[in-house]
Amino acid sequence: MKIDSILNLEIAELKTSGIKEIGYTKLTCINYGVSSTAYLLWKKENSTFIQKFKNSEYDNKSLQKFKPIKLTDSTFFSFYKKNKEKLNIENVEHFEYKPDSIVGNKTYSSRITTSHSCFRYFVIKSGKENFDKQFDYFDLQEFDQEKVYASKRKYTKEEIKKWEERGWEGMEYEIIHENYPERNLNFEFNKESRIVEWDKIMTEFIKELESENKFELIETE
Repeated sequence: MKIDSILNLEIAELKTSGIKEIGYTKLTCINYGVSSTAYLLWKKENSTFIQKFKNSEYDNKSLQKFKPIKLTDSTFFSFYKKNKEKLNIENVEHFEYKPDSIVGNKTYSSRITTSHSCFRYFVIKSGKENFDKQFDYFDLQEFDQEKVYASKRKYTKEEIKKWEERGWEGMEYEIIHENYPERNLNFEFNKESRIVEWDKIMTEFIKELESENKFELIETE
């Protein structure tokens, strides 16, 4: 994808200028098209900088590049350094509702996938470090939401009225367990993995920067 080529060029330029600590996080969502937003980070002396890049197939705009901004918080690199051992050995496991079964020479998987989802990427290019991992947000779900939502249609007006009288709290959880008891076996493991924790931290960190309108678009002719 175009955004990956741009990121690789930016990283090469940073390395040429003597920057040794570089990384980025990228969110790519696939629906009826593909959209990606990436945040490139690097450390220069005692300062950390972040730069935003955005690309989407939903409009005719070329890749959007934003001006770098200086950060007072180096969460991205500090989290990696503190947790890199587990980050390098842990992987978010696929959504599975039962263990694989072997019949004869064939292995049958219970893995569930979806065509529309979002993927989180983390990359570190610092010195000899070459960390590159991703995960599918779908694999973090406890239940297959498409089937859960379909199951709701089984409820009659009388049953829904009953829930309204009792209050809506807890309704969805009850519906899930009554109609779709098969759960993601890897749900508990995935939600406790370091890369998912890193994602939560960076999501909140970036959300705060975005809410303050920190990123200024570089206008192109």
